[in-house]
Order: sequence, then C-alpha cells, then structure tokens
Amino acid sequence: MTDIAAPDTSAAPRRRGDANSVFALRRGLSILDQFSGREGELGVNELARLVGMHKSTVSRLCATLENAGYLERDASTGRFRLGARIYQLAGATMSTTDVRLVARPVMLELVENSSETATLGVREGKDIVTIDVVDGLNYMRMATRVGMRTQLHASAVAKAILAWMPEAEVDALLADWPMAALTPNTITDGATLKHRLAEVRERGFAFDEEELEVGLRCVAAPIRDPLGRVVAGLSISGPRHRMTEEAMQRFGDLVRDAAEKISARLGAPPAVRRGMPDDHAAGDGATMAE
Repeated sequence: MTDIAAPDTSAAPRRRGDANSVFALRRGLSILDQFSGREGELGVNELARLVGMHKSTVSRLCATLENAGYLERDASTGRFRLGARIYQLAGATMSTTDVRLVARPVMLELVENSSETATLGVREGKDIVTIDVVDGLNYMRMATRVGMRTQLHASAVAKAILAWMPEAEVDALLADWPMAALTPNTITDGATLKHRLAEVRERGFAFDEEELEVGLRCVAAPIRDPLGRVVAGLSISGPRHRMTEEAMQRFGDLVRDAAEKISARLGAPPAVRRGMPDDHAAGDGATMAE
C-alpha cells in the first residue's frame, strides 16, 4: 500500500502570523502618520477618530510605539507626541535649519514650565541670530523676534555655544575685536569671557546677567547634533525682578534638560548631550548658520 504523505500545514500558522504582524505594522504607521505636519500632542480618542480604529486598539498600539521610543507620552495629560527615536533616525540628514522643527514642541513645554520667553539661536560670524521665539505667558516679557541679531560677547546663547568650541577658534573670534559695553555689566575683554565659558562648561548652562540690556536676564544651554557638535542654543529670558539668583539656577536646570531633549531628538549621542570633560579640546566646534 502506498503511503500518502500528510499535507504540510506548518507554513499556514507562519503565514497567518506574518499577515497579522504586517497588519499591526500598518496600523502603527498610520498612527505615526497623524503627527505629520502637526504641532503639539494627540490623545488616544483623537487618534482613534483620525485612523478609524477602536480606542482600545489605538491605546495598545500607542503603548507599543512608546516602548520602542517612537512616541512619547505626556505624564500629566496622557497625550502623545513623536518620540526621540523618530528624530534619531532622521538626525543624520538634518541641517541646522531643521533644529527649529524639532525644538518647537520642546520650547512650548519650556514656556509652560517657566512662563518666560523661550528663544532659539545660532551663531553667524560674530553674531547670534534668533531663529525661533515662543513668547512668555507673563504680561511683562522679553520683546524679541525671529531674525534679531545680538553681539557674541553679550548673550547667554553665545556663551552656551562658545563654551564647547575649540579654544583656538574662540581665540580667533576674540582677536582684534572691540567689545562694546552695552550695559555696565557687559563683558568687554576676552580673558573674562573665557573664564565665564569655563564656568558654563562646569554647570552646563550660561547666564546673561543684564549684559545685553539693563533689567533683562537670560539662561541658555547648548543643543548638539548627531556628531555631538553644538549647533544652537536654547534660552529663556525675563525681567530682573522675576529672574532672581534662585530663579536663574532653577531655570538653568529647566533649560539644560530641554536642550538635552532637543539634542536627543536630533540624534546626539547620550554621552555628549551634557558635554564631556574633553569636548572643549576635542575640536568639535559649533556649526554656523547657513
């Protein structure tokens, strides 16, 4: 009697499993697509409506995407935003102008936490150019605008950028440069400025103590790219009566954490987000605005 081989059914479960995985992947990608072109965050109910799925399904998929780093959940609201992993994947091709897109939601959070005006700046020659602003929540606040230029020696953002530039490049910038005294507190000599830059490297953020304008104080921290280079500075500014010494220290921690979050989303390696002890001598200078 001829034996008839039983049909091989082992492939069927694999095919069903593969199909289920592809289906779940497509659903997950459709959730990520909803964040395209949007600022801010989306809740589970809103996402469920946008993608046409049950909210329990969306909740499970969002939890999976959160665990993988593709989404981040706001602890206070439970709403989601794009996570660091998305920005890390794109980071290798980002230019300094793209920093604005990544920084914007973090700047909005920073203003919510501080109530003061947040600015984003890059170095262009011997100037700092403001490339984005989120106004503070107080009636009296710093008046600034995109495109505004400030001199390199009188800016917290400048110090946050200069502090991790190669020393030779800093010396070249300061050579034969008449530093104007904009206020009685403005730093006007290179030796004092370099001493302040060493203090910035020590604590991780920089101060402007009425050096640019009387009555205005500012705290700033560096933003790094995927190669660990400082490409921008993030700051919050406010009037002297609110920006007390205690507030400046507290805001310094807020700004540093926010700058690190932006750096992470740009793809900066974790070890250099706060700056390593040898960064200053390593030759990784700040990138100039294009």
